[in-house]
Amino acid sequence: MAAALAIIAWWSPEPDHITDRPVYEATAAHTIVPDCTDLHCFRVLVAWTLGAVPGPSQGKWKVYAVAANAAGAVAVFVLCTAWGLSRRAAWMASLASAFGFGSLYTLHDVFTSDPLMYALGPAVVWLVLRDRVAAAGIVAAVGVAAKEFVAAPLYVMAAAAWIEGRLALAMRVLVAANLAFAVWLALQLTLILRFNYGYGENPSTHLLSGGYLLPWIVQQSPRGALSALFNEYGALWLLAPVGALLAPAPVRRLAAVSLPVAALFAYVQQPDRALWNFHFLMTPLAALVLERTPSVLAVSTLGAFAFANLRVGAQLPHIPAARFALGLSVLLAAASIAWVWRHSGFRALPAGEAPTYV
Repeated sequence: MAAALAIIAWWSPEPDHITDRPVYEATAAHTIVPDCTDLHCFRVLVAWTLGAVPGPSQGKWKVYAVAANAAGAVAVFVLCTAWGLSRRAAWMASLASAFGFGSLYTLHDVFTSDPLMYALGPAVVWLVLRDRVAAAGIVAAVGVAAKEFVAAPLYVMAAAAWIEGRLALAMRVLVAANLAFAVWLALQLTLILRFNYGYGENPSTHLLSGGYLLPWIVQQSPRGALSALFNEYGALWLLAPVGALLAPAPVRRLAAVSLPVAALFAYVQQPDRALWNFHFLMTPLAALVLERTPSVLAVSTLGAFAFANLRVGAQLPHIPAARFALGLSVLLAAASIAWVWRHSGFRALPAGEAPTYV
């Protein structure tokens, strides 16, 4: 997967629009940029780390994006096995995460902290499942210096544990989440008070006037907004809700608790990119449907899904228009759902029972 992602990153052209590259490169070069007035000025971890590595900037950031997205795919695989899903489902979820829209878009626009979040999100959840709460808290406390999202899975896991009645675990995870939040807050205040950093006019800070969501909708047509949101997960939008019916109770509960958190991030960040942070839930749910279908149908669905993202995500210029591959993947996803309904119904399997593979 890493080799395939590296090839895609190499072929992906330079973005033809304004990106956050100047902010990240300035942070990498100077560590501290006094009077910086951009939200991304506060996301320093990746820039500081890559700034200490010799080599051309573009190359370093592309290698980082490839490595982080490959790590995210591996993290999804081990997370699926920790949930008790089959290796077949784990592979499918891993591939969908590696070649989904969010991952491939960061191979096109590499100057972002997002790939690290795509890796740390499932990693933090896995650590909590393995009862390594202290390690999860440390990872999140370091990761918030790259982007604040990494604390969110801890709050979600704390809420899920509380609902399950595991109050001691819920309190431990909540302490870890609050530790990460405290580190993030301390970093923000230090940069603001000591170096005169600011958020500028970033709409994310306008919580009472629409956040990032309202300006994002205003800047494009309703059809364009809906299209962008659909492209985020494509065929997974059909598969994941059905997969929730087939999922083990802890996975289904975690997905339900994540919904308001996902809505919050879609409100304060660019919606069609913020939602991919939750790929570690969407791709396993979709895989629970695909693993119950004939191999040719499952592989064809994932193949069409990935092929479409080569265009809408990685922006590869020689790939045909994505609407054909997107349409095909949706049709194949619908066929997969119909197959599962006809042959087994939408029921979760009892613990220890494997699905019948075809």
